[in-house]
Amino acid sequence: MYEYALTGQDGKEVTLASYKGRILVLEFFATWCPPCRRDLPEIASLQDQYPVEKLAIVAVSADGSTHTESRVPAFLQGAGIKIPALIGSALFIDHFTGVDEKSGRQIVLPQTYVFDAEGEMLLRFVGERKAKKRDLAGELDRVLKEASSS
Repeated sequence: MYEYALTGQDGKEVTLASYKGRILVLEFFATWCPPCRRDLPEIASLQDQYPVEKLAIVAVSADGSTHTESRVPAFLQGAGIKIPALIGSALFIDHFTGVDEKSGRQIVLPQTYVFDAEGEMLLRFVGERKAKKRDLAGELDRVLKEASSS
Protein backbone atom coordinates (compact mmCIF):
# COMPACT_ATOMS: atom_id res chain seq x y z
CA MET A 1 0.00 0.00 0.00
CA TYR A 2 2.85 2.39 0.79
CA GLU A 3 4.55 1.87 -2.57
CA TYR A 4 1.78 3.30 -4.79
CA ALA A 5 2.54 6.65 -6.40
CA LEU A 6 -0.01 9.39 -5.82
CA THR A 7 0.10 13.09 -6.62
CA GLY A 8 0.17 15.90 -4.10
CA GLN A 9 -1.82 19.06 -4.68
CA ASP A 10 1.43 20.68 -5.79
CA GLY A 11 1.62 18.20 -8.69
CA LYS A 12 4.58 16.28 -7.26
CA GLU A 13 4.62 12.49 -6.90
CA VAL A 14 4.29 11.18 -3.33
CA THR A 15 3.69 7.89 -1.55
CA LEU A 16 1.98 7.07 1.72
CA ALA A 17 5.27 5.92 3.31
CA SER A 18 5.32 8.92 5.66
CA TYR A 19 2.25 7.45 7.39
CA LYS A 20 3.96 4.17 8.35
CA GLY A 21 3.70 3.55 12.07
CA ARG A 22 0.30 5.24 12.40
CA ILE A 23 -3.25 4.11 11.90
CA LEU A 24 -4.16 5.42 8.44
CA VAL A 25 -7.66 6.22 7.25
CA LEU A 26 -8.00 6.78 3.50
CA GLU A 27 -11.20 8.50 2.41
CA PHE A 28 -11.73 8.10 -1.34
CA PHE A 29 -13.88 10.81 -2.92
CA ALA A 30 -14.55 12.61 -6.19
CA THR A 31 -15.53 16.23 -6.70
CA TRP A 32 -18.45 15.15 -8.93
CA CYS A 33 -19.84 12.67 -6.36
CA PRO A 34 -22.84 14.02 -4.34
CA PRO A 35 -22.52 11.40 -1.55
CA CYS A 36 -18.81 12.29 -1.26
CA ARG A 37 -19.72 15.94 -0.68
CA ARG A 38 -21.68 14.86 2.39
CA ASP A 39 -19.31 12.09 3.53
CA LEU A 40 -15.87 13.68 3.27
CA PRO A 41 -16.43 16.59 5.70
CA GLU A 42 -17.85 14.23 8.33
CA ILE A 43 -14.98 11.76 8.08
CA ALA A 44 -12.37 14.55 7.91
CA SER A 45 -13.77 16.09 11.11
CA LEU A 46 -12.81 12.92 13.00
CA GLN A 47 -9.13 13.91 12.77
CA ASP A 48 -9.74 16.48 15.52
CA GLN A 49 -10.57 13.64 17.92
CA TYR A 50 -7.28 11.77 17.49
CA PRO A 51 -3.59 12.67 17.90
CA VAL A 52 -1.96 12.98 14.46
CA GLU A 53 1.10 11.09 15.68
CA LYS A 54 -1.11 8.00 16.21
CA LEU A 55 -3.74 8.34 13.49
CA ALA A 56 -3.94 10.16 10.17
CA ILE A 57 -6.93 10.72 7.92
CA VAL A 58 -6.06 11.42 4.28
CA ALA A 59 -8.48 12.26 1.47
CA VAL A 60 -7.73 10.64 -1.89
CA SER A 61 -9.32 12.07 -5.03
CA ALA A 62 -10.60 9.51 -7.52
CA ASP A 63 -11.64 12.12 -10.07
CA GLY A 64 -9.45 10.62 -12.76
CA SER A 65 -9.13 13.58 -15.11
CA THR A 66 -6.33 15.81 -16.27
CA HIS A 67 -8.01 18.79 -14.58
CA THR A 68 -8.17 17.15 -11.15
CA GLU A 69 -5.30 19.18 -9.69
CA SER A 70 -7.18 22.40 -10.44
CA ARG A 71 -10.60 21.23 -9.16
CA VAL A 72 -9.64 19.47 -5.94
CA PRO A 73 -8.27 22.46 -3.97
CA ALA A 74 -11.41 24.54 -4.58
CA PHE A 75 -13.61 21.57 -3.68
CA LEU A 76 -11.71 20.96 -0.43
CA GLN A 77 -11.71 24.63 0.51
CA GLY A 78 -15.44 24.94 -0.21
CA ALA A 79 -16.13 21.92 1.99
CA GLY A 80 -13.85 23.18 4.79
CA ILE A 81 -11.58 20.12 4.54
CA LYS A 82 -8.32 20.54 6.43
CA ILE A 83 -6.87 17.03 6.26
CA PRO A 84 -4.16 16.17 3.73
CA ALA A 85 -5.50 15.41 0.26
CA LEU A 86 -3.82 13.48 -2.53
CA ILE A 87 -4.78 12.59 -6.07
CA GLY A 88 -4.86 8.87 -6.69
CA SER A 89 -3.26 7.29 -9.73
CA ALA A 90 -5.49 5.14 -11.93
CA LEU A 91 -3.81 1.96 -10.62
CA PHE A 92 -4.22 2.99 -6.97
CA ILE A 93 -7.87 4.00 -7.43
CA ASP A 94 -8.78 0.83 -9.32
CA HIS A 95 -7.00 -1.38 -6.78
CA PHE A 96 -8.84 0.09 -3.82
CA THR A 97 -12.19 1.35 -5.14
CA GLY A 98 -12.81 -0.86 -8.15
CA VAL A 99 -15.73 -3.26 -7.85
CA ASP A 100 -16.42 -6.05 -10.32
CA GLU A 101 -19.90 -5.70 -11.83
CA LYS A 102 -21.64 -7.61 -14.64
CA SER A 103 -20.85 -4.75 -17.02
CA GLY A 104 -17.16 -4.66 -16.02
CA ARG A 105 -15.12 -3.01 -13.31
CA GLN A 106 -16.62 0.16 -11.81
CA ILE A 107 -15.55 2.69 -9.21
CA VAL A 108 -17.85 2.96 -6.18
CA LEU A 109 -17.56 6.11 -4.05
CA PRO A 110 -17.22 7.17 -1.32
CA GLN A 111 -15.06 4.50 0.25
CA THR A 112 -13.20 4.54 3.54
CA TYR A 113 -10.29 2.26 4.42
CA VAL A 114 -8.53 1.83 7.74
CA PHE A 115 -4.98 0.44 7.79
CA ASP A 116 -2.95 -0.53 10.84
CA ALA A 117 0.52 0.86 11.59
CA GLU A 118 2.14 -1.76 9.31
CA GLY A 119 -0.18 -1.04 6.36
CA GLU A 120 -2.52 -4.02 6.73
CA MET A 121 -6.14 -3.26 5.89
CA LEU A 122 -8.37 -3.54 8.95
CA LEU A 123 -11.67 -2.15 7.75
CA ARG A 124 -13.51 -0.94 4.65
CA PHE A 125 -16.74 1.03 4.30
CA VAL A 126 -18.21 1.16 0.79
CA GLY A 127 -20.73 3.81 -0.20
CA GLU A 128 -22.64 6.32 1.85
CA ARG A 129 -23.91 5.24 5.28
CA LYS A 130 -25.97 7.26 7.73
CA ALA A 131 -24.02 6.18 10.82
CA LYS A 132 -20.61 5.95 9.12
CA LYS A 133 -18.92 8.64 11.22
CA ARG A 134 -20.12 7.08 14.47
CA ASP A 135 -19.27 3.54 13.34
CA LEU A 136 -15.83 4.60 12.12
CA ALA A 137 -15.08 6.47 15.35
CA GLY A 138 -16.00 3.38 17.36
CA GLU A 139 -13.71 1.21 15.25
CA LEU A 140 -10.86 3.72 15.48
CA ASP A 141 -11.23 3.87 19.27
CA ARG A 142 -11.06 0.08 19.40
CA VAL A 143 -8.03 -0.15 17.06
CA LEU A 144 -6.11 2.52 18.98
CA LYS A 145 -6.91 0.85 22.32
CA GLU A 146 -5.67 -2.51 20.99
CA ALA A 147 -2.53 -0.91 19.57
CA SER A 148 -1.68 0.79 22.86
CA SER A 149 -2.17 -2.40 24.88
CA SER A 150 0.15 -4.51 22.71
